[in-house]
Amino acid sequence: MAAGIELIGDLGYLLLFSAAIGIIAYVLKQPLVLGFLVAGILIGPFGPFSLIKDTTMLTNFSEIAIVLLLFGVGLAFPITQLRNIGKIGAVIAIIEVLAMLGIGFAVGWAFGWSTMDSMFLAAALSISSTAIIVKVLEEMDVIEEPSSMLIIGVLVIEDIIAAVLISTLHSSVLSGAFSFDQMIWEVAKISMFIGGTVALGCLGMPKVFSLLSNIPRYEITILVALGLAFGLSFLSHELGFSAVTGAFLAGVILAGSRFSEDIINLITPIREVFIAIFFVTIGALMDINIIAEYWLPIIIITLVTIVGKTASVYLGVRLFQLGPNNAMGIGLSMAQLGEFSFIVLMVGQDLGATSSFLFPIVGMVVVLTTIFAPFLIKKGTKMMVAY
Repeated sequence: MAAGIELIGDLGYLLLFSAAIGIIAYVLKQPLVLGFLVAGILIGPFGPFSLIKDTTMLTNFSEIAIVLLLFGVGLAFPITQLRNIGKIGAVIAIIEVLAMLGIGFAVGWAFGWSTMDSMFLAAALSISSTAIIVKVLEEMDVIEEPSSMLIIGVLVIEDIIAAVLISTLHSSVLSGAFSFDQMIWEVAKISMFIGGTVALGCLGMPKVFSLLSNIPRYEITILVALGLAFGLSFLSHELGFSAVTGAFLAGVILAGSRFSEDIINLITPIREVFIAIFFVTIGALMDINIIAEYWLPIIIITLVTIVGKTASVYLGVRLFQLGPNNAMGIGLSMAQLGEFSFIVLMVGQDLGATSSFLFPIVGMVVVLTTIFAPFLIKKGTKMMVAY
């Protein structure tokens, strides 16, 4: 019972501080994301108030937030739109990931880190944060712009690439050598999962919700919708992919149906609470003491991440002749790290493959790039025009 009461107390502190700092951010005309990050720093175990000692609760809630966020994105992203940007998004994502893998490994090697540390650093730097970028685009009310849809398409493809990367790194550590066959198998497996899920879902789920429409109780509709989102997220995770992939696919299955708007309206209040917790969690995990010891790697990796991602995405977009302003705008909008960086490094930690200093260094880079993200995305969206 005591543990339960402590959880309630931590949640109370978190929500009240988030609301208070969020109000200040709103008054100062700053993104709420930034306010939530500051709230996390203040009340986290390394902050001046240290109201929350156990970050496990925050991590669990933030995982729920990511599922709800990507489910909502999928609901506004019908399968026809996914097809339209598939080729462009795939090329941009592959160019960015390959560029950052090379840059990340080179940076680790330059610091004299081990091959495994350099490999995991490269993987952590290669994927941008879907959760952070989508939330900022929503706050700026540009989520349905063509350029924003392209960004989301690239992010989703990156998430799929991340699942392959994580699985390949895992098998490489266990076998002691890089396995190309394992990577090919992961690509085939995730392709079958996405194709099968979309095909079966698009055939069956509209009929299910058509039947539910005869029951005048919104509780049933939201239970089935969220059950589908969390169920597919869990299945995706169990198959070795990211839970994000399953959540997004659940939304895509229902997108375009006559029930999608109703489901969006029903889940939005729940989603916003958990998303606030997600950003507070990132702030709470920020150990200010690390800056003094590892300030040089943190600064260099932060700059490399912003410049490398902006330049590689710019190159990818320019291949499709979408114009320099769009290219630079999209590049700036994707110049940060997020949840996948933590996931990659957790795999390395759990396997004993990485040094103890790597997680806190990259964690600080995630926090710093998240703080810069609203300003970079705001600048980027001002540069983008319809295409």
